[in-house]
Amino acid sequence: MKHRLLALLLLFGSQYRLQAQTSLPLDTTRVVIPMSRVLWHENLDKEQKRTDKLDGKIDNSLHLTSNDDLNLQVTDALLRRVDELQLKIERMPGDNNFKIGYLRGLRELLQEYNQRVRNQKAVVPLAPLLLEAYEQGMERIAAGESLVPVFERLPWLAGEVLAPLFIQNKDIQTLRGIVYLKKTREVPAAILPGLPAFAESPFVDSLISVAAAKLPLDVYTYAQAVKSEQGKLIRASRDLRVQTIVKLSEIPNGTLFLPFLDELVSKRLTIEEVRTITTSDLNYYRLLVKTQIRYHERMVRGDTPMLATALADMLQRKAADVFVNVMNDLHDSPEAVRFRIAEPLTPQEIYYLIVTTEEIIYTSTYTNLYKRMMERTPGRRSDSLLMGVQLDRFKKFIKMAANYNRLDDFLNAMPQLRSNQLMYAFVNGLQKTGSLEDAVDVADSYGSIQNAGLRNFLKEEVERNYDRSLVQNDRRGQVIYQILHTLFRSSEDSTINLSAVLGIPPVYRVDYNTLADENGQVVQQVFFYGDEDGVISYRNFMGLFNNKPEWKVVTGKEWVTITSTQGRPYTIYANLPLDYTKDLDQKAQENLIAFLTANNINPTIVVHRGHSYHLKYTIRQMMPSSRIVMLGSCGGYQNLAKILNVNDDAHIISTKQVGSYSVNEPILRSLNETIRSGRNIEWIPMWQQITNAVKTDPKANELIKDYVPPHKNLGALFIKAYRRTAGEI
Repeated sequence: MKHRLLALLLLFGSQYRLQAQTSLPLDTTRVVIPMSRVLWHENLDKEQKRTDKLDGKIDNSLHLTSNDDLNLQVTDALLRRVDELQLKIERMPGDNNFKIGYLRGLRELLQEYNQRVRNQKAVVPLAPLLLEAYEQGMERIAAGESLVPVFERLPWLAGEVLAPLFIQNKDIQTLRGIVYLKKTREVPAAILPGLPAFAESPFVDSLISVAAAKLPLDVYTYAQAVKSEQGKLIRASRDLRVQTIVKLSEIPNGTLFLPFLDELVSKRLTIEEVRTITTSDLNYYRLLVKTQIRYHERMVRGDTPMLATALADMLQRKAADVFVNVMNDLHDSPEAVRFRIAEPLTPQEIYYLIVTTEEIIYTSTYTNLYKRMMERTPGRRSDSLLMGVQLDRFKKFIKMAANYNRLDDFLNAMPQLRSNQLMYAFVNGLQKTGSLEDAVDVADSYGSIQNAGLRNFLKEEVERNYDRSLVQNDRRGQVIYQILHTLFRSSEDSTINLSAVLGIPPVYRVDYNTLADENGQVVQQVFFYGDEDGVISYRNFMGLFNNKPEWKVVTGKEWVTITSTQGRPYTIYANLPLDYTKDLDQKAQENLIAFLTANNINPTIVVHRGHSYHLKYTIRQMMPSSRIVMLGSCGGYQNLAKILNVNDDAHIISTKQVGSYSVNEPILRSLNETIRSGRNIEWIPMWQQITNAVKTDPKANELIKDYVPPHKNLGALFIKAYRRTAGEI
């Protein structure tokens, strides 16, 4: 009934509009429109048609939102109320220019509205308010009254649309000021760009002070432009914060000083002290760490220092450029040479090297830094280390420790009560963050913990959080903790059918027919890189196929093609590990992908062979057809979400630490033979077979413990399960 009523109202409105338009220049109310204004009315009617087409079609009805009531109100305002205002303008006293001015303003209102709707949906619900305010404006002007009361009641976005339409009004500067002040309260970034128009206004100094508190980098940038109107106004300010920023803007490399703005304003540091420290990368990094710890302590208490994010960004930049990238680049050098730059660092300073460089740190860099950090921690008490950094970014640290198989070692280096408290904080409140990162970290970490008592503790905390979410009717919390609870149980009970319980595609198997194309052929693509490790890896890889009767090998200029001669059709394409110093390996990969695309060849199995720092290039080039993805590299465990963005049902084999050919080759051999024989892939028995196969090799037997098969990849499974239910939250 409600929808019928809406439809009838909408139909009535559209008929009224058509009647009004078709009756011009004479309608039922005997409004005579002189020829001098007919064109203005016709142009308005054309603009209404363009407005009607905002939702894609002209049908006298606008559907710009999912709310039927709101759509009706917007339609009524733009298609009926505009017609009414056209006629009202004609009835109002005034000369020809007066009425043309209001008709022009009404058309400009529609034009501005239409443009903003195309660029931002926020303006959509304002249509009725805009028409009402425009009409009030006309009435108040006709009565000789001020427009200020109208604009004082409007939200800034509506005022911003309407103000230019009354540009001839005597109150226009006051109206613009009302809009500007309202906007800057909600959008501080609008303060400085709009400041010159109000240079003589009494609120200028106050707004500059607000900008210095909320957007000091913007104030710094404008202060450097000494001849700009903003620069002049900023330099005239008496605010201590603003004066300090002005001083920094006059210093060469002043951006190095900005992270310490809060310290400089509070006089805990002087500009000269910072200037002296900036001459040494080591001392500068140390000051960044010291200040970051102090800032974090303040933020925990609810006190946010100025430019805290700038300090965090600078800390990350210096940790990467000065230290971690150097150690990464020296990965082939002796340990004493490679880690010489880290020798002067304290445990807390090493801690920040780790937690700020997750995306770039090599596995070997991490493990050596972790060892040094723990050795330098007094009594090897890891809880004292965390207290020393005020628990800053501890969740990131725990996640990385789990990924690199160091979590048990870290937790065992503190009393059990402290480790329980730490993990309690780690697992609680996951639904309150804006992303899934913390929840995925918890899932990943659980799979790495060997301590049975700690595993039980985490399971109990997950259950408690789920129960709490039920009581609080927190849907997101219910979903997150229910998935975690199920994954935790499944990691210890293989009889749990995750596919059925979580409603996700099969976890324990991949059917052969989902890998084969329409011609019954399965295609695998292997990415190699042209450094020394890549050349060795390629040589070991080819040992699986060379001189084997069941395989045919054809080596081309940039890639090798391997096809099965026995069993089911199976083709493997692998780019050659050509000289990386000349980017020849990259070119070979690009040309191979171009060949596959041109011939409609879609690999369903993808294998990455190479260091972890190459992995981002492999993921970037993966095709959406990739169903099985093997990350035979160090640190591959951290890239799950990126792979699932390519194919949300990918089965991922990853490693939490060091990838090795001694494990990679048995995995590939088993996978290839299963495919060649046309069998479905059953992960549990296959993984058991691979584990048994490497037992005679002590090194491989140890390393395989860091490999994670698809059915044990809790982070990937969590992402799949959560994405399935995301639309319900």
